[in-house]
Amino acid sequence: MQAILVLAMCTLGSGVRLLKRDLSGYQLAKCNDGTPAAYYHDQDVRPAGDKVMIYLPDGGDCGSVGDCTRRCNADPTLCSGPKESVLEQEGGIWSSNNTENPFADHFKIFIHYCSSDSFAGTNNGSLSTGNLIFHGKHILTAVLKDLVSIFGIERAASVVLAGSGSGARAVGYNCDYVSAALRGVNPTVDVRCLADGPDFVPWWVKTDDEQCGDKDIHKLEAEKKFWGRLDDASCITENKDRLGSASLAHRCGVMSRYWQDIESPLLIVASQLDSVYYESSPCIPGAEDAGHRRYTAAWRRGVVALAESIQARGHNLTSCFIPSCASHTLLAGSLAEVYLTGVKVGEEALVLREVISRWLRDENNQAVDALGKENSQCPSPSPLKAACGNLLGCGTRAGVLRRKSVYYAQSFDRRLSPPTSLFPNTYTRKCSLDPWYGSCRRQTISPAISVGHPVSHGSDHSVAHALGHGEVHTRTAHDEAGRRKRLWQKLYTLQYLKKLFQKYKHAYAREYQGVDDYPRVRANVHPAVVRAKSIPTIIRPKRPRVVVAPRRVITVERPPIVRVADSLPSVPAPDYDYAAADYDYALVDQDYAQDYDYAAYDYAEYYDYADAGCNTGCALAKIIRAAQIKKKKKDETPVGTKTGILAGNVRNDGKLLNSFREFLAESDLEYEDFGSLSSQVDTFDKELLKLQARKTSLI
Repeated sequence: MQAILVLAMCTLGSGVRLLKRDLSGYQLAKCNDGTPAAYYHDQDVRPAGDKVMIYLPDGGDCGSVGDCTRRCNADPTLCSGPKESVLEQEGGIWSSNNTENPFADHFKIFIHYCSSDSFAGTNNGSLSTGNLIFHGKHILTAVLKDLVSIFGIERAASVVLAGSGSGARAVGYNCDYVSAALRGVNPTVDVRCLADGPDFVPWWVKTDDEQCGDKDIHKLEAEKKFWGRLDDASCITENKDRLGSASLAHRCGVMSRYWQDIESPLLIVASQLDSVYYESSPCIPGAEDAGHRRYTAAWRRGVVALAESIQARGHNLTSCFIPSCASHTLLAGSLAEVYLTGVKVGEEALVLREVISRWLRDENNQAVDALGKENSQCPSPSPLKAACGNLLGCGTRAGVLRRKSVYYAQSFDRRLSPPTSLFPNTYTRKCSLDPWYGSCRRQTISPAISVGHPVSHGSDHSVAHALGHGEVHTRTAHDEAGRRKRLWQKLYTLQYLKKLFQKYKHAYAREYQGVDDYPRVRANVHPAVVRAKSIPTIIRPKRPRVVVAPRRVITVERPPIVRVADSLPSVPAPDYDYAAADYDYALVDQDYAQDYDYAAYDYAEYYDYADAGCNTGCALAKIIRAAQIKKKKKDETPVGTKTGILAGNVRNDGKLLNSFREFLAESDLEYEDFGSLSSQVDTFDKELLKLQARKTSLI
């Protein structure tokens, strides 16, 4: 019995229980079918003022009336508000184990996904949308407002916006939006974004124009109009004047193109071959097509190039974790714990948990598997398949499980190669990541593969064989003969160019000089003549002597000065007929008198109105002193003015939440004890809203 109890406690301790909070008080927070949206929050509210994680789940999306109708009919929960009052999440980023989960000590938020628009839509229901509502952006905004007003997350030191799949796309669209909203009420908050399985895709890998016809670009444009999608604001501002609507929707709608426009710290977690994005691309041939293998290899190569471009551009705010796997997401699902702690990636062999921990400490990380072999630690997406996964296939030989872990150079299509615009002009690509790129192809490549599986790098470079004892043959007689042949061809080409130059040089001489060849100039030998150097003598005339006569002193007698009387005769003041109010604006307009900054109000206390008066210098000094005192008073005013969309939701006192935290800290109550109070809290909130509405109507 005790063993069963311990096992049950361990099971409960590995996850988290989240309570539902309805958003019926926010008019725009509606699901596709018009029902109120909702979110789930952690029972333990103590970390809400320190560390917060807001999670956007995966759920797919739809871009047309037909697709969305079929989606909602097949699974109504994807388009409607949630029914469950309690949501339990286990493992991965929901684990309470501090050694395995970097977010174990965070206040966790799970936003229910029911808008089918990657939390980016703003369109109301109409005939063009099939009467479906796409308010994903408004739902996210309502959640932020509610979290600030109820839990006071504006006091948090760190907020992480995380998402998987379609939620990862939402992270890209809303990363800087959430950061700006929270910084408006707390300028010191550290907002970070984690995208797990985003659309980090090589957009140039597609069939030719006749087969594709820019279907991928027009698809994103139609999606943007159908949802009313709001993309990253900085990307739109930078590109709206130079791109058309279709190109702009693609440029700011695919994360692999606009990741540089995101100003907040970003962590991209993606596989080399995301099967969901690869198979859903309208410009990729089907599996039965003969060129399918070439496009698959080019896709992997493109993702590696995109990850390397992050390193090349030195974008210290962006990190990435790119294993050579075939999963769609790494932090969602039953395999999340395996990816979080069991798959080592890159030259440093980092696991995802280490990369996230470093990223939270503001350390830049790029963990990328090299192109050409599969990561042997990638789990299989199905328990019925072999442990080696389904990335490149598995097989057996002599009873030993082996893995097809290499690519062949013949599979790479030059037309599908990564564009050079991904990298800075002065950057040299790393051969350790892509051994088949440019000059890297002529270098020796010897990936660690199984016995008896040579790696072919094409006909123009060496063949490396990995033997059982680790010895590698890097040169053959055939390669040496080929090298001599190439050198001879270069020499022959240079000699031919030399003869061709002489030919055209003679033709030029005959046509323009009238001779068969350039005239030859004979060298005439002249006798050496030694001439004596004679320097002429320059005779300068003598300067004449100047005789200065002695100065004569002349005395001038000035006439005496007759001073007039010091006092001037008084002049009587003219008798003007005017009212003081005609010229004194302070008497006429009191608002003017209060707004205008003049000495009578601001500096009157610093003036000396004694009979002796004060000279000009004294008055100026006092005005300067008054200005300094006024500036000092202005600087001493408390800083903390709230701005942005969350300014009206900040609770100034926060006494209730702080008292509740102190109560939880001093008591030994279990957080599960509050699970039964969830429905009562929701009922109380609804009754309170009705009472407030009734009071407003009576007023």
